[in-house]
Amino acid sequence: MANEFKVGDLVWAKMKGYPPWPGKVVEPKPDVKKPADKRPKQFVFFFGSENYAWVTEDMIWNYAEYKEKYSTTTRTFRGFQEGIDAMEEILKKQGPTVVTSGRSQSPVPSETKLTEAKGKDQKSLQKGKKDFADSKTHKRSSSSVLSPPAAKSRLLEKEPTSPSNQGKSSRFDFDDSPSLPSTAKKSAAAASTSNDTKMMSSLTMDPLYLPDILPSLEDTLPPKNIIATPMKIGFLGLGIMGSGMVDNLLKSGHEVTVWNRTTSKCKEFIKDGALKGSNPAEVVQSCDITFSCVTDPSALKDLVFGNCGVLQGISQGKGYVDMSTVDVETITDVNEAITARGGRFLEAPVIGNKHLSKTGQLVILAAGDQSLYEDCDSCFRAMGRHMFHLGEVGSAAKMKLVLNILVGSTLAGLAESLALATKVGLDPQEVLQIISNSTASSQFLREKGSDMINNRINEPSCKLQIMQKDLRLAINMSDLVDQPLHVSSSVNELFKKAKAKGYGDHDIAALFRAADL
Repeated sequence: MANEFKVGDLVWAKMKGYPPWPGKVVEPKPDVKKPADKRPKQFVFFFGSENYAWVTEDMIWNYAEYKEKYSTTTRTFRGFQEGIDAMEEILKKQGPTVVTSGRSQSPVPSETKLTEAKGKDQKSLQKGKKDFADSKTHKRSSSSVLSPPAAKSRLLEKEPTSPSNQGKSSRFDFDDSPSLPSTAKKSAAAASTSNDTKMMSSLTMDPLYLPDILPSLEDTLPPKNIIATPMKIGFLGLGIMGSGMVDNLLKSGHEVTVWNRTTSKCKEFIKDGALKGSNPAEVVQSCDITFSCVTDPSALKDLVFGNCGVLQGISQGKGYVDMSTVDVETITDVNEAITARGGRFLEAPVIGNKHLSKTGQLVILAAGDQSLYEDCDSCFRAMGRHMFHLGEVGSAAKMKLVLNILVGSTLAGLAESLALATKVGLDPQEVLQIISNSTASSQFLREKGSDMINNRINEPSCKLQIMQKDLRLAINMSDLVDQPLHVSSSVNELFKKAKAKGYGDHDIAALFRAADL
């Protein structure tokens, strides 16, 4: 049977779980395996999402002929309108189009213009391949075949073993069976600019760059362009961090069911379109993937193993992702319990604070089930700017605790420096100004230093008792491997002193109150 479409045709192409999407038939990428079934297929580039995929011809339509029918959808998908805008821009450059009654695209513009346009498109695709290859520099992080422009900040990531290497061409689901479709996977962007790359590289390589406390980061990055997974998402825990995560999931078009121990916290999210579960087990049963974010190991154990807990809702294939910061032993116990019931598990603690959670700037440290990590792609992109898959369960917990002893120690050093400066008669404002112009300067030191000397501690971006908990867990972990932590142990004592003085629920900048005797 002759193919109805050819390379260069502008089309609508439909993937399972998504509406017909504006795209273009292009030359197949050699590293994307064509599905084995015999149905005629075309390799399509999707505008707006920047994804590539093999699509059967019965799911492809001429763009101009079906524009009126498919240009509106009942559900808003990120990137859809951008895709239409990109398509219209191409048509504007090509000139008027003659629509035939057939399904294939009719050539319209002058031969010269068409050749020039096709040449530019091919150069653009080649540039995309090169930029994508250049982006795979971090040996332990994960991405997929291609991604939207918003992902260009992920500078240290590498393409994982993905479904495309096992007979599927992308994270879209081509199967016509009623099984649950996968997330539309998006990886490093072809459209990133050298200036953005230089800017982000300088931030990443700065030894004092601490993502936990960098509130201005979103001003340096392009807006996100996310196609929400059609999977049903659950979220348990609407505290300082969880609230921001859920807000970004809803804004990016995800269907979210929420639960919180204090039920009144659910109301504002229900107004924004979230559904409400009566208990954790019910949320897990009704959703494909459920996330949780709670304060400590004790809270996580209650959530998972308690009455009507997560474990009671787990069945074959259900996904559970915990984003709390806990110890390795706790997260290992949770993993074993979930997988024993046929579920999939991922730990995904985050580096960030209230502001970064609210603005979707978190750094996500994941470990565990690779397929679940890939299915969480659009959710992670909504919540954060950087994602890393660190291997087996427990690796992410270790990484988060290691990072937080650095954050805590830096904070303690700043608090003691300002306390000493005050005692010897120096102006703390002037001290902070000098620090800001020294080689020790960082956004973290400037922000927290200003909070300390201006006593801005009552609206926490990160609670002091949460940081102390992380220091305690890190010290406990060091005991297991006989690693001395002389500095971190002293820092922990300073945090404990601040807690004893009543500053546990205040911002971490309240550590200054313990140092300033």
